[in-house]
Amino acid sequence: MIGVAGVPSFEAATDVTAGSRPGTFSVLLSDEWCVVGKPNGGYMAAAMIRAATMELARRGQQHPDCVAITSTFLGAPDPTDAIIDVSVLRAGRGVSQVRATLLQDGQPMVESQLVMSRLKAPDRLYDSAPVPEMTPLDQCIRGESGEGPFEHRVMIMEGTRVLYDPLTAVFNQGFDDGLAEVRGWAEFEDGRAVDALALHYLIDCMPPATFPLQSAGWVPTLQLTSYLRAHPAPGPVIIRQKAQVIDAGFVDEVCEIWDSTGRLVAQGTQLAKVRFA
Repeated sequence: MIGVAGVPSFEAATDVTAGSRPGTFSVLLSDEWCVVGKPNGGYMAAAMIRAATMELARRGQQHPDCVAITSTFLGAPDPTDAIIDVSVLRAGRGVSQVRATLLQDGQPMVESQLVMSRLKAPDRLYDSAPVPEMTPLDQCIRGESGEGPFEHRVMIMEGTRVLYDPLTAVFNQGFDDGLAEVRGWAEFEDGRAVDALALHYLIDCMPPATFPLQSAGWVPTLQLTSYLRAHPAPGPVIIRQKAQVIDAGFVDEVCEIWDSTGRLVAQGTQLAKVRFA
């Protein structure tokens, strides 16, 4: 299944196949969903969620929604074949807990803990994260791989259409004038709907929020957590990623996603390494 310009669709790129041993799944990590030659963390999380969903269904547990996943990146896998090993830690009536490990050549590369459930109908009682004021979509700037700060080919930008708010798209301001925040609109280039699974990928699709401060090189993620709060309404989503503290060579970034109705549908946080020239 091919998306746009030969890029495998998100559906095809996250497809997993059950192995001969229960709880094991094979996946072909696509080089078209990479950042500087390595599979994107949110993309790998989505594949692991699909494996966990399949394993729970095999056991008769209909918990299709990953409401939380925390992934620790132990290595940088290559865009080639990998194995996902799934262990069900607890299968409950409303919630199941799962551990998933992505391996290459027998070595663990990503270790994830997942909370799986089935989201109920919306019933929001409190919300302290209103949608930010955005520049209209038709006035935003398309991010292009290989241009500007993306001097290397960032493959995920070819399958994902991200339009940056020009107020946060100046990546050379430095500490004196810069704000460590990037925001924009996002959707899939091939028109695939943004669904619950896609939110766990999109939580990691934005450029590092340290780029406006002129961080040097990419910002490798060490640990990534994302929460699913609701199924998104149709249409492009708004994503805001911001850094909170940069200290001792580490940065923590918070990412929030709102759907086309202005409802917060996903949140994420990550710890990454960062350096400045």
